[in-house]
Amino acid sequence: MKRYKLLSGETVSLEELDAREVAFLKNLQRMAKDGISFFEVERVAIGPGSPALRGWSRVTREIVRSPLYRVASDIATRAGIAEGLILTPEHERKRSQIPADRSLMSVTQAANTLGISRAAVHKAIQQKRLVALRYGNVILVSRDAVQRYRQARAAGPLSASGSRRPPAVTPSGTSCSA
Repeated sequence: MKRYKLLSGETVSLEELDAREVAFLKNLQRMAKDGISFFEVERVAIGPGSPALRGWSRVTREIVRSPLYRVASDIATRAGIAEGLILTPEHERKRSQIPADRSLMSVTQAANTLGISRAAVHKAIQQKRLVALRYGNVILVSRDAVQRYRQARAAGPLSASGSRRPPAVTPSGTSCSA
C-alpha cells in the first residue's frame, strides 16, 4: 500500500509510513470489509489510543494533516457510508432536506432500539411495517414508527410461524391490512 485515494479524489502517499502504520491501515480496511460496525471502525481509526493520534489524547492540526490520520478517517467514513450512516459526497446536498428535529433515526439505531438486526429492520421497511425515508444513500426510519413497531411486537398476534408480526403502517402511522 503505497498510495491511497481519498473519497475527495485526492491521492495520499503512504511511503513515509512505517510497517506498523501500514498494518494498522490494512487492519482498518479488513474491519470495514468484514462488516464491523462503523462506530467501532471509527473508534479504532481515530479514537483514543489510535496510532493515527500518535500518542496524543487530542487531535491537532498537524495530526489531521498527517497521511495516517487522513487515510484512517477516510476508511472509517467509507464504513459509515457502507452502513448507510453517512451521506456520500455526491449526496451531500441532500443534507439540508433531512429534518434536524431527531424525528428520524438510522437503520442501525432502529435495530439497536428494537433489539433486532439491521437486516430485520430493512425487511420491516420493505414490508411497510416501518416507515423510512431515503436521502441519497442513507435510509432513515421514523422514530415514532420504531416506537409503534416496538409496541406492536410486544403485543401483536403470533404469525403462523410463531413469531410476533406487527401490523403494516402507513406514513401517517395508522395501521393498514397486509
